[in-house]
Amino acid sequence: MTAVAAARERELDGAQVRRLTSRSAAARATTTLWTRLLDAWSAAATTAIGLAMLGGWLASVRDTIGSRPPMPGSALPTGPTAAVVTVVAVAGLVGVLDRLGPVSASPAAAAWWLPLPASRRGLLRAELARVAGACAGITALLSLPLFLAWTARPSAGGILLDVAGAGVTAAGLVGAVALLETRGATSRVAPVAGAVAVTVSAAAMVAAVVAPLARAAADIPRRHLVPDGAPWAPGVAVAGAALAGVVLLGLADRGLGRLPARTLRLSGSTAQFAAASVLSLDTRDLGRALAARRQRPVRRRWLFRPVTRAWQAVAAADLLLLVRSPWQLGQLVVAAAVPVLAARTDGLDRLPPAVWGGLLLGWALAAVSVGHPARHASAAPGIDRLLPLSPAQAVAAHCAVPALALCVVAATSGVLIGAGSGSALAWAGLGLAAVPAWTAAAVRGGYRPELDWTGPVMSTPMGTLPAGIGATLVQGLDVGILGSVPAIVAVHLGGAPSAGMIAAQLLWALAVGAGGLALTVRRLTSAPD
Repeated sequence: MTAVAAARERELDGAQVRRLTSRSAAARATTTLWTRLLDAWSAAATTAIGLAMLGGWLASVRDTIGSRPPMPGSALPTGPTAAVVTVVAVAGLVGVLDRLGPVSASPAAAAWWLPLPASRRGLLRAELARVAGACAGITALLSLPLFLAWTARPSAGGILLDVAGAGVTAAGLVGAVALLETRGATSRVAPVAGAVAVTVSAAAMVAAVVAPLARAAADIPRRHLVPDGAPWAPGVAVAGAALAGVVLLGLADRGLGRLPARTLRLSGSTAQFAAASVLSLDTRDLGRALAARRQRPVRRRWLFRPVTRAWQAVAAADLLLLVRSPWQLGQLVVAAAVPVLAARTDGLDRLPPAVWGGLLLGWALAAVSVGHPARHASAAPGIDRLLPLSPAQAVAAHCAVPALALCVVAATSGVLIGAGSGSALAWAGLGLAAVPAWTAAAVRGGYRPELDWTGPVMSTPMGTLPAGIGATLVQGLDVGILGSVPAIVAVHLGGAPSAGMIAAQLLWALAVGAGGLALTVRRLTSAPD
């Protein structure tokens, strides 16, 4: 019994195992403490300069909006639009946390730490704190310039209070998702968050047209939304959010010991894959990491009796794949809402770059969504080769479903943008005229080649990257933006788009889209088998 008691006294708990590993790594490291301090100071100074520049630019944009007369007709106040953006951002953060896991174990940690008899709660507690701190810090930094531009008369105390509220809210979200992870319920978090984001976006898109709020509500500064007799309300809200975050993190910490090793290994591998994709600027692998979930088999059978030709089979398969992808369908709804909110929000409607930026962002989101079948075809080219189609015919067949979906998105956004002003058909025509370019962008982006690591490389702050990575990443997006130049010009000219501008947009989009698809076909035919 004495030997057993002595052996138990020599056992290390989870915190001691982490401390021993950190000391061992520090003893073998070649980086000194002074070098780390210099790197931290350089990163902090660079971040501060960037935030100051961004905040100043946003403040100048606010002053520019304030100096311009309001557009005729009703517009959506900035408050609801900001709320929609906040809900979508929160849903995105929750979805990423659910996909990657707020608590995970890297392959090395899973091989070395998890089999140890130490307490798993002590081993994973620092990981939970690290993720919560990182999310809180990044959220606070990103929200700082937005609060500086949003507040009419910013003060140091008020801005710090707002930033602190954003940070503790992000930490509370980490605790909530981690608590669900300890109880094995994370598989339903991302779908619910996505459904909420889609519902809110659709409701805001309709509210911006059907039931616009009074313009007088938009003139109330955000600071005055709280009655003057309760100046303590923002502080109480931040304190309540901080308390809720502490409670959620505490409950999640108590359940860390219940996490199975298989779940930790799977989340750790996915998180490492996503981190490597970010460092290598490979957005395609990042999308694969975030979408890596086992789907349930679909038992419903679809009968495509009108399909009698090979190109129709390709189009039918693309349609079936898109219909069975709820994430892409929800992204189409958000893509339709972005241009409407940008064009009908009070203040943004007086800023042409914001309007055409919203148009391009919405069309780009839709193109990424409808490019999902083309990405599958690029990953498994043998399926198309089984059909009696040339590469040009196969690429053309893959354009059918994206063109149809983009027509629906562009027409919906255009009608809602011009509703109530007598120019709904003109705006819908402008959106439909840009569809050929964004259809080619969707297919060209789907057939984008993988990063070539066999050629020359270059040194960047992200590490060593292939020399031609910039040209590879913009394939698809370049065709869409270039093909939308007439639409950008039409927005800058102001007023409803004319028939001549719509015709010019259609002809230019057809020419640019045909050129982009021709380059894609040429690369496919010249690639070795």
